[in-house]
Amino acid sequence: MTIRRLISSGSRTRTRTRTRTHLGWVRYRYVMYGFVITCIGTLVYLLVDRTGMDVEKWHRAARMADKMLESYSWDLISDAKIKAIEEIPVSPLELIPDIELNTKKRYDASWDLLFRGRKYKSFSEYDLSTKCEFYFQNLYNLDEEWTNEIGMFTFDIKDIKSDSRMSELKDDDGVKLIDEKALRYYKRKHNIALGMERFRIYDRCFVGNNNNKHDSLKMNELFEQGGSEGSTSTASKLDKTVIGNKDSLRPTRKASFLSELDSGKFSKFNQWDFEHRMFPFIPYFEQHNFTQVMPIFTGPGSHQPLPQGKFPVFNRDTGELSTVESFNYDETKSLWDNWNDLSARCSHKGIVMSAGNGQVDQTMRLIAVLREQHNRMPIQIIHNDQLSDNSVALLSEAAQSTDFSNGPKQSVWFLNVKPTLSESEKGRFDRYKNKWLSVIFNTFEEFIFIDSDAISYIGLEEYFKFDEYSATGTLMFKDRSLKFGAEQKCPVLFETLQPKILERYYFDTVPQINAEFVEQACMKELTPEERVYKRFFELGQQHHLESGLLAINKRQHIMSMIISTVLNISPKIGGCAWGDKEFFWLGLLVSGHRYSIYDVAASAVGIPSMKERERGDELKEAQEICSTQVGHTSYDKHLLWLNGGSQLCKFEGTFDSDWEQFENIRKEFHDNKDKARQAYKDVMPIEAAIIPDINVGRWAHKDRRCSGYVWCGEYFEKIKPYTYSKKIVKGELIHFDQKEIEHIRHLNTIWNKASLLPIDKKE
Repeated sequence: MTIRRLISSGSRTRTRTRTRTHLGWVRYRYVMYGFVITCIGTLVYLLVDRTGMDVEKWHRAARMADKMLESYSWDLISDAKIKAIEEIPVSPLELIPDIELNTKKRYDASWDLLFRGRKYKSFSEYDLSTKCEFYFQNLYNLDEEWTNEIGMFTFDIKDIKSDSRMSELKDDDGVKLIDEKALRYYKRKHNIALGMERFRIYDRCFVGNNNNKHDSLKMNELFEQGGSEGSTSTASKLDKTVIGNKDSLRPTRKASFLSELDSGKFSKFNQWDFEHRMFPFIPYFEQHNFTQVMPIFTGPGSHQPLPQGKFPVFNRDTGELSTVESFNYDETKSLWDNWNDLSARCSHKGIVMSAGNGQVDQTMRLIAVLREQHNRMPIQIIHNDQLSDNSVALLSEAAQSTDFSNGPKQSVWFLNVKPTLSESEKGRFDRYKNKWLSVIFNTFEEFIFIDSDAISYIGLEEYFKFDEYSATGTLMFKDRSLKFGAEQKCPVLFETLQPKILERYYFDTVPQINAEFVEQACMKELTPEERVYKRFFELGQQHHLESGLLAINKRQHIMSMIISTVLNISPKIGGCAWGDKEFFWLGLLVSGHRYSIYDVAASAVGIPSMKERERGDELKEAQEICSTQVGHTSYDKHLLWLNGGSQLCKFEGTFDSDWEQFENIRKEFHDNKDKARQAYKDVMPIEAAIIPDINVGRWAHKDRRCSGYVWCGEYFEKIKPYTYSKKIVKGELIHFDQKEIEHIRHLNTIWNKASLLPIDKKE
């Protein structure tokens, strides 16, 4: 979040009082400093270009300069003058400016020069535990009925079409039921950005290492003392020593609202109510019955699931089952710290899949490949009661039967998360959105998620060793660079979800992308994460990341994945991207977590063919590969994995209509329908990959065969006009050596024929 955007989005708020600097002047100064630093950066780049300095060193230098600029900008912000928010507060953060002003008044009026700094502290000087208790207790003080209910979320943006419909609401007598101010208050009160704020501060206060510190706030202590007589809770402490005499506050609407706050009423709520309001997609539970909302585990070769509340513990070296344990909920910790503890006890690393009855065939093929690769990590297949007993038996047999594969048996477990989802929210997890259930509710500390039609040509455990994963606990891959535009309002919606200035200042939830720097910089100066950000927010493009294979450290990023889930299933924003894939990086961005994108663009894989020369362009020679598969190559030009299976078309049912509809297919197979039908089923040969030039946008359809899933990537060389031999090259053509071609063909053949191997399909 840029300083410019932060200031504009929080135009009614100001940080601590140290000088009388006006924020308009701060903004002006910051823009000027940004301009100067950009100029300096440009000069440095020119020097780098002339000296041949390594680009990575330039990137590191740019990052250091960016951090220096960010640090300096914080000094400017911390000196800005606070002004009260002249609106009814909807966030506890909006209470702080008045508290700060009153504290400053009392500090200035005090003659206790020696100790007044300790007695009248700024809110920012309190420890995290105190800040957390203040924030979450005041959620209830501001609105006893607050909730993160997905169906209640709206956006606080100027949406003329939506607002006009609301403003036209009238009763039977023609009297308007809502005015502009009431509509704006409703939008602020139910703004999804408030939900994101709650998630981030919950993450900061109750998830991960912060909750393990000796002086951290325990979850049960948050409600244990709230409002009781003689309480030493933070709410009381802040009321008495920070807010002081509320009658002395300026008579604004907010001051009068503050004077009505009653921390005593907080005592009628508890941590179980709190957890359910934070995460309403999980049924209400308490410590004694948490096991009733745990997933149901079923092991390989077993027709009977484990008793609910029991979970498997795997050997960290072999991936085999070691023992079965019972889980006891620790009430001093949050729901997601408990879930991370369960995951740590279950297994350190594992493979996660999502499957229903319709994906059994492809999942069996994937298991066959994993057995061939001698995978030793445990596997969890997660479903929302969508796998029948017969499907579980088939997949268990594929994992264990020596008739199915000669490779090592796989430790495949099935997690039915039906008890873990609220009945009212189950309908939101349809089709591809089931993937989020696998991402959130698996019981691994670190996991590789893989689609059933994805094939990796390296062992899945290798992805944990990538530098990108080591740096941030995430590894994501790029999608085809299709220049499809997002709906105009979508980037604006996501901009509103990132931390505002008060949250940044008081809770240190700083965005990981500096939008001001990204906006001013050239693409080649940016990291892969910043380039994706620029294309989405500035250029309005989508189709950036793949979700067929990714690696996530769940202990680090569980709240990011929950934010991603909530965004994707939200009716207001879920349509802002194709499927689920963009929401992985957007959720990490909104959460303020660091994330990594592998910096190689997606490719078309297969056998290159020469394209016909375009009329009037005799100097151009182009090659193309057309495939349903999306390929992902490494920095050293090897194929890492692909998405889309190993067949020419994974949708066998489309052949007859394709044959009748597309003349190109009949030409390719010389009107031999049987040969074409067989080709649809056979293993697609892969000898090369083409990565089209992302700026030229050389991804195209030859026709709409295979339900429109066939895309062609183009590579071309062209003699520059009016030169003798200078070449223009667009895209990248990678030829694999014979050993790699054979390796790819071997695994693709196993994937393709796995379902045809003998297996006893028990009913």
